[in-house]
Amino acid sequence: MESNPNNNMTQQTEEIINHEQFEDMRDLLEEDFADLIQVYLIDSKKRVATLRTAQQENDHANGYETAHALKGASANLGTTQLVKLSSQLQECCRERRIGEQAALIEDIAAALECAEQEINLRLEQ
Repeated sequence: MESNPNNNMTQQTEEIINHEQFEDMRDLLEEDFADLIQVYLIDSKKRVATLRTAQQENDHANGYETAHALKGASANLGTTQLVKLSSQLQECCRERRIGEQAALIEDIAAALECAEQEINLRLEQ
């Protein structure tokens, strides 16, 4: 049990980005990959802002659509934490519970920051 927090930390780090998916996309897009990354990060940050607004306004439809778009874009790059969290938020919107999801949206924002850091490290390699 003592090593459990370390195992969780390792598991969490591994789950930020699926290496194979990320590298497959990099190989597929070659020189256009860096542009895709920039568009993804800019769009994802805008989507997080939209999710915050949707949560504050109790706008289930906009929250659902935005979470769905973020999930799809994240799946393309293999940013697994964002896929998982966006999927959870999408389900909450379907259940008409976006108003209660401020913490989940902040988890999405934090996961995006982690993904951006991990992506930048991978691009430097």
